[in-house]
Amino acid sequence: MSITIRRLAQLAGVSHVTVLRALHGRDAVSAKTRLRVVELARKYHFPLPPSRATETPNLMRSLCSMVDLYHDEPQSDQGFNHRLLAGLTQGAAACGVELLNIGLSLNTGDPWRREWPLVVNRKQVDGAVLVMGDELVPHPPFPAPVPTVFIFNGPPQSDVVTVANFDGGRLLGAHLAELGHRRVAYLGSRSSLSLERLAGLRTALELCGGSVPPEWTDILQGAGGRDRVVLRLDQLGMTQKAGDRGPAGRAGTEPRPVSGRGGVGFTALMCYNDYMAAAAILHLRTQSVRVPEDVSVVGFDNVRPDWYDGPTLTTVTIPLEEIGAEAARLLYWRLAHPDAPPRRLVLNASLVAGESARAVGM
Repeated sequence: MSITIRRLAQLAGVSHVTVLRALHGRDAVSAKTRLRVVELARKYHFPLPPSRATETPNLMRSLCSMVDLYHDEPQSDQGFNHRLLAGLTQGAAACGVELLNIGLSLNTGDPWRREWPLVVNRKQVDGAVLVMGDELVPHPPFPAPVPTVFIFNGPPQSDVVTVANFDGGRLLGAHLAELGHRRVAYLGSRSSLSLERLAGLRTALELCGGSVPPEWTDILQGAGGRDRVVLRLDQLGMTQKAGDRGPAGRAGTEPRPVSGRGGVGFTALMCYNDYMAAAAILHLRTQSVRVPEDVSVVGFDNVRPDWYDGPTLTTVTIPLEEIGAEAARLLYWRLAHPDAPPRRLVLNASLVAGESARAVGM
């Protein structure tokens, strides 16, 4: 595991732009600064770029990324995949190479979309970057015909740039525990990312005497659209009609926990991502379940859907632009070191305390 370029910049006492210039032999960097950066890179096993000597000019002329912008939410530069692509573009430019993005949807049943695009199969690009958030959905067959870096998830023995999902779930669990929550439900998917987030949530709660019991845990085959979130909430008994809630639904009275299976109450719900959390909050609203007065809801990713008009989410933010940039830089390095062991770069997540979670009994 290597450190990030931003951490290397902190150690060297310079900006990350200066680090890039120093590593790639660009102008406007003194020989002393360049030497310090390179020495630190070697000390902390930071992947050095390939030699730019005349015998290896233009090692990688272009790379291909497969980032699905068509289904991005929201459809703007603030969308999840739009931000990833912005980071990839920045990282490729810093390495002096071109980036071609294939707006390919991997969540489709069309068999041809499960194959690598022609530019990859024909090796018309020198390397590829693939976003693989859920390893269970259809994806191109592996291995790839060109060196490939995967974002979030990847097959065994592959280069991966991801985020600390367990730590992110632990941050949310610790925050909920600090607010007095001891009974928490979870709605997520079967992907390893989701299960790591759930494990982090459970770990933090159990340290404080809380839990996420199996009967309050629902694991979908996929991350789930709005309709599936609503269906699962109803099937699990996570919602109640206004007429069933009694005095707890009236303003000015003490709320009681929302009932889960068996009628036992929970006070908070964590969802795999902000999209699912937003869908859950809006559906709970239609059932006269108030967020956060009756139940707290937290998400993950810190990406707000366009259609959501509820309270600001308590969530975990992940550095999407930095993840994209690191993936491009890692691919650039991989082409010069084809026989090196696979690398897994894990970037930190951080807590964002919003309005959708509050202390128990407030």
